[in-house]
Amino acid sequence: MIFCRPIELSKIAKDTKFIQRNRQLSVIKFLEILFAEPGNIAKKSLTELCLGLSHVGVTMSKQGFDKKFNENSVAFLKAVFLALFTIQMKLSIDKTTINSTIDFNTVRILDGTSIKLTKKLQFFYPGTVDAGAKCQIEFDYLTGRFIYMEIQAGKAGDSASGIKRLESLQKNDLILQDLGYFQYKIFEKVDGKQAFYVSRAPADTMFYVDHPNPRYHKDGKIMKMYAYERLYLEEELKTMKRGTIREYPKVYLGKQAKYPTRLVIYRMTHEQEQRQEERIKRRGQTKPGKIKKKSYDVSSISVYVTNLPQKVPAEEVPQLYRYRWQVELVFKSWKSDMEVDFYRNMKKERWECHFYAELILLLLSLLITYQLRVYFKEERDIILSEQITMCEVSKRIWKIWQARDQLEWENLINELIKGLARLGRKNIKKIKPRTDQQQK
Repeated sequence: MIFCRPIELSKIAKDTKFIQRNRQLSVIKFLEILFAEPGNIAKKSLTELCLGLSHVGVTMSKQGFDKKFNENSVAFLKAVFLALFTIQMKLSIDKTTINSTIDFNTVRILDGTSIKLTKKLQFFYPGTVDAGAKCQIEFDYLTGRFIYMEIQAGKAGDSASGIKRLESLQKNDLILQDLGYFQYKIFEKVDGKQAFYVSRAPADTMFYVDHPNPRYHKDGKIMKMYAYERLYLEEELKTMKRGTIREYPKVYLGKQAKYPTRLVIYRMTHEQEQRQEERIKRRGQTKPGKIKKKSYDVSSISVYVTNLPQKVPAEEVPQLYRYRWQVELVFKSWKSDMEVDFYRNMKKERWECHFYAELILLLLSLLITYQLRVYFKEERDIILSEQITMCEVSKRIWKIWQARDQLEWENLINELIKGLARLGRKNIKKIKPRTDQQQK
């Protein structure tokens, strides 16, 4: 397992010149300051951090310790992350099972999360408002593996990352993506690699179907203006009952591109529609730009495009897409439990050390959590709460990483398993039957 397999820290430290620039501070002491407590170097002042060092036998002034956060320290932590990333990609890991017609190789979920920063970092990380960074992360829902990571300026868009991450796409992978990555080019590349996608479609997407009464030129070629007929979502929802699904096996995306895909429309229940309208309202309050009127007009339907074959029932498409919300739980845990978005008035190199430390923490916590999830389901028939598990794992990462004795390692893991067996069960809400009013 990745959390008990050593990596060559001394070699990484030499290669990145960490040792050369940090002679007073050993690699292990530096890592302990970073990982003994999530968010440590961002939450605590330099005075508090220096006091922590004195407890482990290292005496250093605030100015001296601040200098330890330099470009070599950042390069060292980045290299550690890349080493762990490479190792976990090669591990043989048991997969969790999902309800699906196709046995997917991976279920890849990509999303970006914004991290607010102090204004002094605006030159390096310009945000939409003041300073900010954005982290793009893609992981496999079946194993918990990291597949792609990119750190960007806060004002950067998502679409470029949507293309870049496809370099590692393999046959029979399934990608689940939100509106920020909606591009015809992505769908074409996924098709080309014999993989699958399920994507939400923006409200203003133009859909076309084959014209019911096409007209032809004398030479037999179809007239362009009579080849397709516009499909209006606003009209579709008027004829759909709440809680029902409608499918079009073949539609064409875009007025110019006319990219062929499969369309699945879900008409929300009354409660779901109210929640969706609240989300749209909040988005209008927190994000720049004006919400389009059509977003409100079709707020009661969820629109999905996919290249899944017809043997996959239309009802399964929204069910598969729901797994995408797992990334929201991952980011919530990363921010609230590991405190990656905690910031103070600190220099760029110190923040980047904080970021890469928390990124390493996320990678390890996510991977261990998903292995524990499989164990609890198979051995104890318990469904774990991923968020509770990630929180408990992240608190123990430093002790687990340090453990080299088999007995010590087993004791730490057994202690974690006992705690999760008592408190880590997922609270699964039962689906209430719909009322007649909701079905209208």
